[in-house]
Amino acid sequence: MTGRHDDYSLTQVPRHARRSWPSVAVQRFGQVSSFQQFIVGAILGYGMTFWQAVLAITIGSVLLEIITILLGVAGVREGLSTSVLARWAGFGRKGSALVGLLVALSLAGWFGVQNGVFAHGMHALGGGVPEWAWAVLGGVVITAITVYGFRIMAWVGYLTVPAFLALAGYSIVDTLSTHPLGSLVSGPPPGPPLSLGAATTLVSGAFILGALMTPDMTRFNRTPGDVVKQTLLGVTLGEYLIGLIGVLLAHATASPDIVGIVTSSSGVLGTLVLATAILKINDWNLYSSSLGLVNVVDVLFGRRVGRVRVVLVLGALGTAASAFGIADDFTGFLTAVGVLTPPVAGVLIAEYFVVRRCRPVLDALREHGTAPGPHRDWVPSALVSWALGTACAIFFDFGIPAINSVIVAFAAYLVASRIFPARHRTQEGTIMLPLIGREELKRAMDEDAVIVVDTMPVAYYEREHLPGARNIPGFPYERAAEFTDAHAPDVVPDKTATIVVYCANTPCRNSEFVGTRLVELGYADVRKYREGIEDWVAAGHPTESGTPENARPAPISGNHTE
Repeated sequence: MTGRHDDYSLTQVPRHARRSWPSVAVQRFGQVSSFQQFIVGAILGYGMTFWQAVLAITIGSVLLEIITILLGVAGVREGLSTSVLARWAGFGRKGSALVGLLVALSLAGWFGVQNGVFAHGMHALGGGVPEWAWAVLGGVVITAITVYGFRIMAWVGYLTVPAFLALAGYSIVDTLSTHPLGSLVSGPPPGPPLSLGAATTLVSGAFILGALMTPDMTRFNRTPGDVVKQTLLGVTLGEYLIGLIGVLLAHATASPDIVGIVTSSSGVLGTLVLATAILKINDWNLYSSSLGLVNVVDVLFGRRVGRVRVVLVLGALGTAASAFGIADDFTGFLTAVGVLTPPVAGVLIAEYFVVRRCRPVLDALREHGTAPGPHRDWVPSALVSWALGTACAIFFDFGIPAINSVIVAFAAYLVASRIFPARHRTQEGTIMLPLIGREELKRAMDEDAVIVVDTMPVAYYEREHLPGARNIPGFPYERAAEFTDAHAPDVVPDKTATIVVYCANTPCRNSEFVGTRLVELGYADVRKYREGIEDWVAAGHPTESGTPENARPAPISGNHTE
């Protein structure tokens, strides 16, 4: 079951696994039209007039729609989750682990918090059953649903979303039947005034994390048009329909307590539907957090761990936190961590749609169906832009902080991408290739996840080389580019493969010149084992001799062997 339900956690979702747009749209709607949106609408209605609330929802939701659609289009084109996409789209390999860790911590935490809300509501309804038991039940149910992945989560959406809409319709008819609609629309707010800035911040902040994890969902779409349709439909119904019902209910009852309003009008049935609405959004919290953590483990520890196992661990931890009543203690921390989220979207959008350095690699990835590693572990321009966007949200209290931080990070990345060159070169003009250590290389070779290229002259290569290594001579240096041009298409035909070049030792520069030329020829992921075969042998690792089939190129005119 682990492999079957992995849901392509580290690879592209293939075309045959893509879903019809309604199956994705119902889940997007389940996120936006959730119980949380009812709460936002009620808070707006308690402190604003109806038309002020409409303006706040419009400003907040339109900006969110733009961000969501852009990230969603990137997801459907590349078929990658948010954290894996970040490897190429701005952040680099280890930078994407930071993004994955942020998503994993935030959403796993909110999974525990919302599971606690579910348990509290059911305990209040059921009375005799203890709250911790409801927490365990809710956590187990959501974990089980999430284990089976996207397909089962879609069916849950087909059941819960119509039920939630029916509840919303019943509540508005029941509660508003004794209140003229005209008076509710034109009347003053029943509570203390809420500013437009605070209201739009509330609208956008309620879903900014959901916007960032959009590629996790839209990678299952078939076309960018599907992304646009489901986003417009989901935001329109979710933000406006559910949000404005909340506004009217707050005006009618002079209270922001949407839970009390709905349960008093709808009774047991209403409470149960609210509970299922909480469960629907919580499966995506757990799902996306698992994808983020899978990427973290892969990048930082070099291990591919199944999504199902990660779901089980995170689900158990979140369930335990809510059962022991400590999940709410993390709310302040999660809110603080949430400030780090919006700038990530700004960097991703800037790199993917404007700077576009990642596009050739991703184009090759789509064509060949394999995921090359990024050139760099860290991208300074992305980290600086992320920091500036976060600082803007923390220190400047104007407009909508969440949206401001996206815009600042977006603009900063555009500027930084012009200041920092795409690749740093040495004084001799060779590219500074990312390095790989001996043990990391050995793990990659054991997993058959890398192509090793020996850059020593042919005679040296035949005498001794790393197991399975192929040969592109890099000596004499002035002919390294010529040799690489002639032999690379046959020796390394896949430009998306992860390639490691090496030569004799640290002073030897054959690998530097061959590796540079491979990058210039469009090879997506070229790294350098700087210490070379001397370091490999000194560590006691095995070597080979002779010429494996297709591993050494045929000589070309003037090819030196010494």
